[in-house]
This record gives sequence, C-alpha cells and structure tokens, in this order.
Amino acid sequence: MRLDGRVAWITGSSSGNGRAMALRFAAEGAAVLCSDVRPDPDPRGFDDAVPTHERIVASGGRAAYVHCDVSSDEQITAAVAAAVREFGRLDIAVANAGIAPLRHDLVDEPFDSYARVVEVNQHGVWRTCRAAARQLIEQGEGGRIIVLSSIAGLAGIEAAPDYVMAKHAVMGLVRVLARQVGPHSITVNAINPGYIRTVMNRESLEDPERVAHLTGLGALPRLGEPSDVAGAAAFLASDDAAWVTGIALPVDGGFTAR
Repeated sequence: MRLDGRVAWITGSSSGNGRAMALRFAAEGAAVLCSDVRPDPDPRGFDDAVPTHERIVASGGRAAYVHCDVSSDEQITAAVAAAVREFGRLDIAVANAGIAPLRHDLVDEPFDSYARVVEVNQHGVWRTCRAAARQLIEQGEGGRIIVLSSIAGLAGIEAAPDYVMAKHAVMGLVRVLARQVGPHSITVNAINPGYIRTVMNRESLEDPERVAHLTGLGALPRLGEPSDVAGAAAFLASDDAAWVTGIALPVDGGFTAR
C-alpha cells in the first residue's frame, strides 16, 4: 500500500497501460480519477469490458471517471478540478493518453495526420503536465508527475516520424519541467515502454512473424504487458522514488540495451 491516502489522475485510463496503472495505483491504496474520451475499454484491445473506475470500486477502492480529451484545455482543467472535488487534492498525475499514428514515410505523410498525432501525443502531454504542476504547486506539498513516452522517445525506431518526433519532444519536457518544479518537491519522470500487448500494437501482435521479430529486438524472451508498465509507474509514484527525477525509465525488455 505504497500509495495509501494519495490521489492519482491518469489520462487515457480506459484501456491498456492507462488501465493497468489505474488498477495498480488503486491496489497500492490510491484514490484514482480515471479520465479518457470514453469510460469503456477499447473493444479492439485485450481488456475486459468493465470500465476501469467501476473495476476499482468493485474491488473496494476509490475511483471516479471524467470525460477528458487531452487536446482540450478546458477538459484538462476540468479533470484536475474533478480530482480535487471528488477526493480533496491531487498528488500524482500520469500523462498517458496517446494515439497510434498511421504508417507513413515523411515524404508521403499528410499534414493532417502529422498534426493529429502531435496534438494528442505532444501537446496533450504538455497540457496535462501544466495543469498538474499548477495544482501541485498551489497545494504546496510536493507530488509526482509521470509521462508515458516510448522507446520511440529514445531512438529512431521503426515507426512513423510524427510519433517518434512527439515522443522525443515529451522527453525534453520531462527534463526541463523536472528542473523547474523540483524546488517544490515535485518529481517529473518518463516511462519509455517498448512493445507492449495493447490495442496500439494489435496489428503486429496478430502476426506471428512480426511478434518473433519484435521479441528478438529485446534481451528477454517475451514482449511486454501493461502490468510491466504499471509496476514501473507505481515505483515512480511512491516514496521509493522520492529522489528520482528527470529520468527516462525504459520498460522494454532490453530493447535499448543494444
């Protein structure tokens, strides 16, 4: 129960990594404000059909849901207000919401496709971090901000350039924000997942040859699970990571060890 008594807000919490983090934080004792563009898990993914906040409450935890599109300043602000209204404060914010890009080489990529990926995966993280930092500074008791980047934020991986660009950008935000809010006892860290069994990777996971290829890129003999990401997030949210800030934490089975 490392997060007992704390309040966490997680964007993109209905499916995949966001859902796993919400469930783990609740199991560690946190009250969780779940936010997403819909409460139900993505039916294309690997999660059961019960909304995340309902799953937490059914297990005896505290949780609530608020609709939040991270491309909207107003909805981000309303989500922070909802955390304070429902649970009295905010201690942990996880900027997790993101979208998968269409596959394009840069020379063939339509600007609209690029702009949508950057709007959610980069600007949405910026909005989330700004709103969380403002609330945590106002409270004056420290806190945790965790950003979901990617191995695409550490290397030029086999992915669309808009996605790689956005994930590199949020790494820059993590580093500078850690320096800016550190005097307020707020830590800011990134988790950089590798290939995880989520809806974002569904197409690849249905191809045995592709799975074998991706597995071979790492050091461990399997791809990742959302629970692997949730474990790393629970560490960064806890007092065990009280003196850890401004880092990129790869959760990638050894991909970046090459």
